[in-house]
Amino acid sequence: MEYGILVVDDEKEIRDFLFQALTRFAGFKVELAASAEEALQKIKAGAFDLVLTDLKMPQKDGLQLVVEIGNTNPEILTVMMTGHGTIDSVLEAMKRGVSDYITKPFNLKEMVVRLQKVLKEKQRFVKLKDFAAQLERANQELRRIDEMKSEFISVASHELRTPLAAIKNSVQLILSGKTGALNETQAKFLSMADRNITRLTNILNDLLNLSKIESGKIEMKIEELDLRPPIEFILSSLKPQADSKSIQLIMEAPEKLPMVYGDREKIEQIMINLVGNGLKFTPAGGRISVAVKLQDGERNNLAVSVQDTGMGIPPDQLEKVFDRFYQVEGSLNRSVGGTGLGLAITKGLVESLQGKIWVESEIGKGTTFTFTLPVAKGEKREPHFRILLDREFRRAQENLLPLTLLLIEVLEESDEVKTAALDQLEDLVRKCLCRKADLLIRREKDKILAALCETDLKGAQVIRRRIEEKAQEEFIAGREQPPVIKVGAATYPDEALSKRELFGKAKERLRR
Repeated sequence: MEYGILVVDDEKEIRDFLFQALTRFAGFKVELAASAEEALQKIKAGAFDLVLTDLKMPQKDGLQLVVEIGNTNPEILTVMMTGHGTIDSVLEAMKRGVSDYITKPFNLKEMVVRLQKVLKEKQRFVKLKDFAAQLERANQELRRIDEMKSEFISVASHELRTPLAAIKNSVQLILSGKTGALNETQAKFLSMADRNITRLTNILNDLLNLSKIESGKIEMKIEELDLRPPIEFILSSLKPQADSKSIQLIMEAPEKLPMVYGDREKIEQIMINLVGNGLKFTPAGGRISVAVKLQDGERNNLAVSVQDTGMGIPPDQLEKVFDRFYQVEGSLNRSVGGTGLGLAITKGLVESLQGKIWVESEIGKGTTFTFTLPVAKGEKREPHFRILLDREFRRAQENLLPLTLLLIEVLEESDEVKTAALDQLEDLVRKCLCRKADLLIRREKDKILAALCETDLKGAQVIRRRIEEKAQEEFIAGREQPPVIKVGAATYPDEALSKRELFGKAKERLRR
């Protein structure tokens, strides 16, 4: 492959020497420029793989040239030549994006080797970039297929529940005797049908819940709450089932627990799944204890452990227990029934609440499931939005996707006018958002928070302009003095690499 190199130096002798050396001995295609300005003009007109530039030049030096090339043609490599530059100049050049540097007077063989090395590194980078692009396209296709699968499961589960409910109502009506007397055999078979309809309905509900969790569409009502009441409620609800097997249910927790961020209904579902799982696998006369405490070594998470004295899980199966449809016994003749979705749903719910879950077990001694929830810090930020943003930010990091945060505020002295304006603005913003997955939260009498999923800097600017233009159009109508609306926006990873930075930059722009 013949590489194109642009040599930039204000000394004609050096330009001529490098032209002869690089074309004859290295086989490069070489063009020359006497100044940074001429070099930029030639870069606009032709294609180059590398620019070899002097550091010290009149008017515009090599560092300035490197910066401009980086801004306009980042794919072009740059190598610096210096005869009297200090190490500081070299370091500064490397910071600006220079791939290598060569000192004067030249060692021709060394210079050719170093240029070839830089160009080969570029070749490898291009190949890796192409490979990464292929992987990303494959990942996008897999995500699309996964979304189609989740959508199919969701629609199928939802559509099947309606006829099942009608069938169940009909069977129960017949069993009640309102349609006529039943003999013992008829009642027996109808009761079997009723139980199996209930079981099928539960499977469909599990599939629907799992589909919502995986697609990120599960509804959450995040609030600051005390964990003790929901745990005590579940333990009292399951006590009759435990008593029937003479299993003790014990709760171990300090009197004062820190508040956590969570959804009470989802936490109750997690506890039902974990304690119910323990009841299935714990023999008569056993014990299930629920312990609540701050996670060891930190004060940001509250840990809830559900420990049973059941049969235990083999070490080689511990990593699989949270997989969909997985049954520990792994046979069709297992002694304990179930769909194998309960723990997968539990894991999804815990992670949707920004917690973690894990399992420890010993054969013949029992199993302990532990999950964590974030401790509430009394932040002014809406906790519901915080949890959702944390989830989307983590998804953006894992999948190398952009994410934009919008803060929208109405500047108005009158609370009544401000509230009315926020109501109108909230509807308007919803219309401007580009994806169903975008998050929108209204803070009471304060501001609107929005997270635009998979929206890069350019897309965010378009949506922001759209919001501002629509607001002007709609608020001016019927008002003598429309309220002042301010929008602060920041985009990951273009402008911020952490959630803290994202909020900080958006707030800073909101104050301007």
